[in-house]
Amino acid sequence: MNGVRMDGKLGARVPRYHRIAEALRERIGSGQLAAGARLDNQRKLARSFGVTLMTLRQALELLERDHLITRRHGLGTFVAAPSIDYDILQLRRFAGDLSGKGEHVATRLLGTRFATADRRVAVALRLSPNARVLGLERLRLVDGHPMSLQRSFLPSPIGDEVVRADLALTPLHQVLEFKLGVVITHARETVSAVRLGRREARDLGCRAGEPAFESERVSFNATGAPIVFDRVFIPGDRFRITRELHYEGASA
Repeated sequence: MNGVRMDGKLGARVPRYHRIAEALRERIGSGQLAAGARLDNQRKLARSFGVTLMTLRQALELLERDHLITRRHGLGTFVAAPSIDYDILQLRRFAGDLSGKGEHVATRLLGTRFATADRRVAVALRLSPNARVLGLERLRLVDGHPMSLQRSFLPSPIGDEVVRADLALTPLHQVLEFKLGVVITHARETVSAVRLGRREARDLGCRAGEPAFESERVSFNATGAPIVFDRVFIPGDRFRITRELHYEGASA
């Protein structure tokens, strides 16, 4: 009996906004509120829970802090899309890394075409100006929700072989490694903060001008020759950078 009364007392001490946040958290976790879904406006939500606007806003702050919801000025509050916890010190393949974490990852091939390399592509791949390259455009989806837009560029001699593969079914790294014998051993990557252009925003299901991360990665083979130049766009609310830090001179 004492245990039951203690549980009741403890439960009564839990602030109402915590209980509201937990109720919304359960709806999100169960899929009742799917990624991208818009929540009712704050007044309607407050009435449904029988609380004041201040209490409701405290609950929403908890969910926003945990990256479960996102607020868009003038539009409302939405269930946040899945986010990537990215270790910038590790060389990993995007889709494989997410799949290893239990996420359902799919890749949609948006297009392939040969074109003239722009200056950034030519410099990255050590090509002469106006060299011919193969461009691939792919959309990564997690649970059907767009996560990143990836544009890959390969020098023409390699691209001529790559384009013959069924890239809608076979990952690029498998085509390179198992069909061409080209193994990526290391890469150089730069991550920048940008705003999405209209085309990128459309493919990612965002508004043009929304903050995003742009990753530029050059991948090399064992001899140090550049093989692939990737440009990846990830909306800012779907990406986090993490790394483990150690202070110099600290004891083991």
